[in-house]
Parts: sequence; C-alpha cells; structure tokens
Amino acid sequence: MSGVFGCPTVVNNVETLACVPYIVLQGAEAFRQIGTPNNSGPKLFGVSGHVKNPGVYEFPMGVSLAKVLEAAGGVVGNLKAVIVGGLSTPILKAEECRDLTLDYDTCAAAGTALGSGGIIVMNDTVDIPEIALRTIEFYAHESCGQCTPCRQGSTTIKQMLRRVVGGKGGSEDLANVLQLCKTIKGNTLCPMGDAFSMPIEAMVVKYKDEFESLLPDAGSDQ
Repeated sequence: MSGVFGCPTVVNNVETLACVPYIVLQGAEAFRQIGTPNNSGPKLFGVSGHVKNPGVYEFPMGVSLAKVLEAAGGVVGNLKAVIVGGLSTPILKAEECRDLTLDYDTCAAAGTALGSGGIIVMNDTVDIPEIALRTIEFYAHESCGQCTPCRQGSTTIKQMLRRVVGGKGGSEDLANVLQLCKTIKGNTLCPMGDAFSMPIEAMVVKYKDEFESLLPDAGSDQ
C-alpha cells in the first residue's frame, strides 16, 4: 500500500494525538494495559439520541455499552435500537446489544463496527424506515459522484425508500434495495458505498416488518 501521491502517509486525528503524551511519558506497555489485549487505549464515545445526558464520554476500550449509557444518564423510554459506531455502521436491535462490549473485535463479531464511537440511541418511538430514508438522503447528497455504484446506487435507493416511506412502494422496492446494497458493497472507489449500503441493508433486514407495513397492500391477501 502507498499513501498520498505514492508517499508514506500518516493520518491521525485529535483523539489519536491526545494519546501520544501518555505513551511518551508512561511507555507503550502502560498504554497497552488500558483496554483489551487486542484493542488498547481509551476511546471517546459521542452519545446522542434518547439518553438523558447526551455528550462525549471517555472509557477504556472494552467498556460495556450499558456502562456508557449509564454515564449518559440512561435511556429515555424503552430501548429499541443502537448504532454504536456512527451512521455508517449497521444498526443493532436492543436484544443484540444487551451484553455488548465496545471494542473493534467484539463489535465486528456482533455484526457491526465500532467505527468513530458515535453512539446513536433510539427508543420505541423511532420509525426505522424514516431513519433509513434520512440516512440515504444524507449519503446521496454527500456522494462525490465519481463512481457509478455510489452515485447511481445511492440515488436509486433514495428514490425507492421515498416511495416506501410515502406509502407508494411495493415489495419489489425492498427487494431491490437489498440487492443494490449487496452489489454496491466493496465495489466503490472509496468506502462511501459501504458506508451507506451496510446500515441500510441492516435496517431493512432487521426491521423488515416496519417497512412492509408501509406498503399499500400490507395486510391484504395480495
């Protein structure tokens, strides 16, 4: 692999650089003692949504999701779903994250990703199809348009989800959304395609009944 302009490249964010003084002063081994054996160090979690005290909380890698939510004052209402790594990561149903610990390996094993640590908490007042539509509208707007799977795929998914949420869609729209998500993943020039196809696919699969309830023939024998 090569970096920018074919040269060695290191890209760090403030969260990474903030760990450097501790490592320099205390040593790498002391830093490795924070977190889990394969996921060392602290992590900043930006908690938003249905919690009493949204904010940024720092914990060692491997902290339980329950402890982070407790620090944020607890869930307001009945927990329905959580996105643990920012909007580009697959959603987890309440029962999937009950015993979840937050590090890269554990989240991957749970079928999602820790990503940026942007935790979005949703209670049972949230309409998942609406969340899916907002998600794809954002990514369709942000697409640079350079590659076809991202440019056309995000726009097409947006159009189909608008039909579904507007009560004018059909079962073929949901099937086509899932097929497009599978086609787009891993086939764009940058991770943008995965960033919207993974969360949209997870929402449609895990909350299929909510999407199907919006179809015009829902509840009929057709």
